[in-house]
Amino acid sequence: MLQRIRHGGCILPFLLAMALPGPLPAGSSAPLDDFGENPGALDAVLYTPDGAAPGLPLLVALHGCSMSAEAFDAETGLTALADALPALLLLPQQREDNQMHRCFRWYDEEDNLPGRGESASIMQMIDHVIATDGADPAQVYVLGLSAGGGMTAAMIAGHPDRFAGGGIVAGPPYGCNRPRSDLDGFWHWWRWMRGIPSLDGGDAALACGIKVTTPTTDRAPEDWARYVREAAGDGDHDWPLLSIWQGTADGTVDPDNLTELTEQWTAVQGIDATPASTETVDGATRKLYLGADGTPRIETWELPGFDHAMPIDADGDPAPCGEARDFISDAGICAVRAMARFWGLL
Repeated sequence: MLQRIRHGGCILPFLLAMALPGPLPAGSSAPLDDFGENPGALDAVLYTPDGAAPGLPLLVALHGCSMSAEAFDAETGLTALADALPALLLLPQQREDNQMHRCFRWYDEEDNLPGRGESASIMQMIDHVIATDGADPAQVYVLGLSAGGGMTAAMIAGHPDRFAGGGIVAGPPYGCNRPRSDLDGFWHWWRWMRGIPSLDGGDAALACGIKVTTPTTDRAPEDWARYVREAAGDGDHDWPLLSIWQGTADGTVDPDNLTELTEQWTAVQGIDATPASTETVDGATRKLYLGADGTPRIETWELPGFDHAMPIDADGDPAPCGEARDFISDAGICAVRAMARFWGLL
């Protein structure tokens, strides 16, 4: 199995990734309890592959709105991936009491900053799995769909040195609902929506092009990067490898968020926003962005005609990937498997 050396600064090319092995014995899922103070009041499920031993990678997967951990494991291909690597799979889960649509609160400063609310709860889960189940702290990867993608951006913005890789599917940039300045009263005014359960997150929807006719906010790359750097704190950071996915026919999240996300994360790392390569893979457009040392740091995937969902490959070869469900659709390409290849896990 090909492995990327986390601190060695190298990754083998995408097309040299090895195929997944055949079916393996199934693992088991169990609620994750007593993992910490849990200031964000989240639940979680931990999937452990058969025969797990200390030192495994940890995959952290964040579901989208109206979804659950149970609907985001086998259906997305994640449990099969965890079995094949092998890796531990942590699935945080939102509670309806926190957000009536069961969206992670990626848009709220009380939850998307280090040490606060849901962000703090997710980090406590990760620390617990590292301490109790022996996950490798240098091989922690986080991914998410939609609101889970927004929270993924928040997690890697606030804790860049804790994650080896990230994956954002149909999600917004970090800070897309922030006021442009202290004098910008427009977004401040709209935040009253958060006090009404049915409208909670409405300010983010308006700012970030979510379920509304207004487009996502277009900001300068350096502004996008500043939001991330403020969350990350001073000093040099070992930014995680990042895989970004977006369908062109997404009717929920403005597809232009792909451009804004790319501008944000290339600017954060100070790398060229012009892709070093562009290729077509299974009908999707894949672009690769290189770091100063010439190694891949960011990849983007644009799926023509694809709506708001996690891409799976239900008839995949050498093994199927996922099952079509609400917000999980067959695209003939397995997003979680492609992410794992980019991260160097396959």
